[in-house]
Amino acid sequence: MKQKNKANEIHLTDSFKRLNWLQKGALAFFLIILMITTFPIVLILMIGLLPTITVMYTDRRNYDKQIIIGCFNLAGVFFYLFRVMGDYAAHNGRFDIVGDVTMLILMLGAAALGLVLYNELPALYIYFARSNYKHRIEKINQRLEKLSEEWGIDIPASNNEEAEVKNR
Repeated sequence: MKQKNKANEIHLTDSFKRLNWLQKGALAFFLIILMITTFPIVLILMIGLLPTITVMYTDRRNYDKQIIIGCFNLAGVFFYLFRVMGDYAAHNGRFDIVGDVTMLILMLGAAALGLVLYNELPALYIYFARSNYKHRIEKINQRLEKLSEEWGIDIPASNNEEAEVKNR
């Protein structure tokens, strides 16, 4: 079953290998031109997405962790990215973009918040579930005490239980 799933998966590297050298060269050329023309945005993405890239490299099999940290990191990067896109003509490719410490804290702190939530949310869920179960058990015990007060200590056995006792 696992072999069928692996055979049906489409990998980006496989599709890139199918391209001929001219297509690969054109793709690389357009990516380089895009990176040069939008350098402030590329610089923000490279620095801002370092936590996501690190998690993708170090913990490849934990997709939930990658998605949570990546989404929080992107949310932090988008605040700064929208500000830079609004002032894109004013920057003219200057390197003072990464000098804003508060925005760096926001970008990288959002990824840290995602990591904290990923690590602590299961423990919080378990804590609340246990307290909920304890509360339910206390209610059941209170109901049983009321029933024992109403019926007395000797609760009459049902017919099936009487038959089992007689058969022994």
